[in-house]
Amino acid sequence: MKLWPFLKRAPKAPVSSVPAAAPVSPVPSPVPAEALSEAFSFAPPVSPAPVPQEAAPAPAEPACVAAEEAPAPEHAPPCPSGPEASSRSAEEAQPVCVLSAGEAVRYREFLRRKREAETALMLHRLVADLTSVSDRASLRSGVEGAVRLGAFGVLVTPDKLPPVRKLLKEGGKGAQRGDQNSTDAPRLFALVGGTGETLPAVKKYEVKKAVRLGADALVFVPSVMLFRGGTVQAVRREWRPVLRAAGKRGVFVALTDPSLKREETLFGVRAAEKAGASGVVVRGEADLVSAAFREAASLVCAQGAENAEGLALLCKAGAGHVFTAQPGRIAKELARQAGESLGG
Repeated sequence: MKLWPFLKRAPKAPVSSVPAAAPVSPVPSPVPAEALSEAFSFAPPVSPAPVPQEAAPAPAEPACVAAEEAPAPEHAPPCPSGPEASSRSAEEAQPVCVLSAGEAVRYREFLRRKREAETALMLHRLVADLTSVSDRASLRSGVEGAVRLGAFGVLVTPDKLPPVRKLLKEGGKGAQRGDQNSTDAPRLFALVGGTGETLPAVKKYEVKKAVRLGADALVFVPSVMLFRGGTVQAVRREWRPVLRAAGKRGVFVALTDPSLKREETLFGVRAAEKAGASGVVVRGEADLVSAAFREAASLVCAQGAENAEGLALLCKAGAGHVFTAQPGRIAKELARQAGESLGG
């Protein structure tokens, strides 16, 4: 029995392709059996090799990683990651409420009535401006439209108060019979004061006449010169006869002159508040309406809304009522928006 394996020589390669090999060291002599047994006696005991066990199955990779490694098909949605994945998992964890057919019909009817009520409230903030209407047919059409839409009121000049009052009474009777959308007839506003530069005595007479002809409220046009270098006390002395002549009728001071600056308009708002006016009417500018709303504790109205978007902006700025010459157009836009919100 051989105790040491002998070295095997490598096969010779052709001389042209292999360089000359280095000299081989002499083969060591065989080790004596006594030395070999003595070496084995001092060697530490060798523990048996561990039996190989089956490896634990590796945790499955997330679907996102598998999707990234595998070639994604065309038109495949991107794999969510980060907050998007967490939000989607939270949504999936929430229970889904499924309405029955009857419940869906009742819910849609609730949404329709809610939207109709919101539209009616927006239309009730309108005051139809009919001061520029000249012929009787247009005046009748404007009054009937205001009644049909459920507007808060109509604004006319004092010479048109008798026919408009009659038309409003007819409209109120029709509303009580259920032929109209609103159960209350619009209020009758009368524009008094002319250009604003008339004498206080003339304004007082005009106010008394408007009250006698059946005006529910008055829109008073003051003198613009009072707001330029004047004081609140001077303005109150100028307005006192007009406010007394109005009696229990509400008086709204019109501050809609285009020549009035922002500071002059706010001065007029403070003066109307001190004089005891029911409110003011300012130009239809959202920032001006907002400033007047913060300045006064009384009702702030705006003039000049031309569409539904303008009406929404002015109401959001703080306008209680909006004077407009386009109530029909605004009503159509609001109805269209309501239909779009309901999906049809």
